[in-house]
Amino acid sequence: MTDHTMNHAGERSGSFQTDVKTGTAVPFWAVFKREFGLYFRSPIAYAIAFAMLFFISLLFNAYIGQGNGQFPADSTYAPGLLTFLTFLIAPLLTMRLLSEETREGTLEVMMTLPMGDFQFVLGKFLAAWAYYTVLLALTLVYHLILLSIGTPDLGAAFGAYLGAWLYGGAVLAVTMIWSAVTEDQIVAAFLGAATVLVLYLADAASSWLSASSPGLAEFVRELGLTAHYDATLARGIIRPEDILYFVFLIIGALFITTRIVETRRWRA
Repeated sequence: MTDHTMNHAGERSGSFQTDVKTGTAVPFWAVFKREFGLYFRSPIAYAIAFAMLFFISLLFNAYIGQGNGQFPADSTYAPGLLTFLTFLIAPLLTMRLLSEETREGTLEVMMTLPMGDFQFVLGKFLAAWAYYTVLLALTLVYHLILLSIGTPDLGAAFGAYLGAWLYGGAVLAVTMIWSAVTEDQIVAAFLGAATVLVLYLADAASSWLSASSPGLAEFVRELGLTAHYDATLARGIIRPEDILYFVFLIIGALFITTRIVETRRWRA
């Protein structure tokens, strides 16, 4: 079993190491290409895309039938549903990124390549975000349907899709932390989903705290995801503070993940 693992690790890192050495200016690009290609060779990734589109299609069809030409075309409906589903999608996309490398003993092999820890983490994160971007782009078909039957607000659609893209990136970065913490993919997915739900429900928690501690309630609200998407970007209102929230959340989560990877390498 050990020999098989070592051989498997060598096969996975052979051409990958060559790519890194020949592209040292942007070594994370080799990691990105490797991981992004793996998504399209994984049945789980296709299952996620199918389940997402199937679920959104059911709700979208019900929404169109209920409206029956009487409601204005809501161009934010599909991206809003996708952001809600990220608490399930993101952990499934990130659970294997680092935990699988640790479990199979290939993380140490990857760490011997001529690249920094942050570049290694960044390449994996960008691959997951790129696949999420593909999923988000697939939902544009619902917007095209709305264009054919009504006149949706294009400004609201732009804000909603921009927000959904940033929202997804932030959630992926947060869930990736747990993939670095544990080598058990199921545990990583569960902890990632729980963390995203906590951030999602922060707005509800702030309402509960508002009576006893208004200052704390506002602080908790600003920490949550929905305060920076549902009330602003999802309505086409683009505020710099909302964009910065998602950007800083991504940077902070990647920083934590990098420190965890560095600790693992130091212990190895």
